Amino acid sequence: MNLYGISVQNEPDYAQDWTWWTPAEMVRFLRENAGSISTRVIAPESFQYLKNMSDPILNDPVALANVDIIGAHLYGTPFANFPYPLFKQKGAGKELWMTEVYYPNSSDSADLWPQALDVGEHIHRAMVDAEFQAYIWWYIRRGYGPMREDGAISKRGAAMAHFARFVRPGYVRISATANPATNVYVSAYRGGGSTVVVAVNKGATAVSQQFTLANRAGSTVASWLTDASRNVASQGTAGVSNGSFTVTLPARSAMTFVIR
Repeated sequence: MNLYGISVQNEPDYAQDWTWWTPAEMVRFLRENAGSISTRVIAPESFQYLKNMSDPILNDPVALANVDIIGAHLYGTPFANFPYPLFKQKGAGKELWMTEVYYPNSSDSADLWPQALDVGEHIHRAMVDAEFQAYIWWYIRRGYGPMREDGAISKRGAAMAHFARFVRPGYVRISATANPATNVYVSAYRGGGSTVVVAVNKGATAVSQQFTLANRAGSTVASWLTDASRNVASQGTAGVSNGSFTVTLPARSAMTFVIR
């Protein structure tokens, strides 16, 4: 296995004894030692995306030069703290990864519905609000994870699959109206000659939603649906007329559309 990157310390602000790092210690290590590491360096991996851990790195040109990926965990992080203006200002050429999370908890069954749909909103906000380039789940095979202990995909896993199965490495997120209706969350991606749109409807009623593609209008759209009774179920293929198509997003559902 080729090592892609190495983290200075997992959750340095949620640790004990030798695993605890202050922001100043993290910056010092990056300044004095990280330059000799022969693979990509990830830091600081705060347990809750606390900016007091990463701001000093972004504000120190020498430390920043020796880090490749700003990593963060989202345990209990409110959506309001997802955007990171300082990274957008000073993080040119660096990557921003969400390197560990489970959501919304580790106590409930991953098959509870519509609670599992919270995963869809969480990933949406991580992609759109936080603008992460990676979203990495904690234990995959757990009663609260995307895969149940029996190896079957859970409802939380199905919600994740609406992104992971269709938005592949190398795809780029493109502009989309993120909240076109109350409780509806939309993001769009481009890659492999396709446009992928993921729509999460957390509302208790169905929504008729029109999608219009600028510049790269395709001729067909295939769709997949997860709701209370279906998991990433194919809904067939329809036509695209003048760059637009209209669909009904069922209540409490996630849908993915692949336009070619």
